[in-house]
Amino acid sequence: MILRLMTLWANQQSFSFYSYRDPNNELTLDTFDRAATWASDGAFSESQLEEAKISVVGKLDAPVAPGSRGVAEFLGGMNVEEKQAFRTAILECSKSDVLDAASRYLSPSHLHGNVVVGPDTDTSKFRDSLGFTVTTFGLEG
Repeated sequence: MILRLMTLWANQQSFSFYSYRDPNNELTLDTFDRAATWASDGAFSESQLEEAKISVVGKLDAPVAPGSRGVAEFLGGMNVEEKQAFRTAILECSKSDVLDAASRYLSPSHLHGNVVVGPDTDTSKFRDSLGFTVTTFGLEG
């Protein structure tokens, strides 16, 4: 598994890329970097932006079981009013807003970390070609 975290503390939120059970970690890391560049360069159309907004709002508006509503609000950190304000901000987001956010938070100079979790394998490729600091934990399973 690979998890890419980019530091973003806007309203206690974070920005991350991740993949699960990924057989090609190096390619995935490269894809994450290219995605950040793609967003920063504005290589997306207004139509793609509208589709993305609909997708995000659709996930926000997904049904929540009555017994899970309080837990979702507690863990998500947003009450009903804050969630509505967030939804409105997404729908009003323009391409220039995305470019501004991408240049601030997705630039290569912005602090980020890469974590690769998996079975004990040859980690030299991460250390040598990608410049990672490799830490191995001996977990008994």
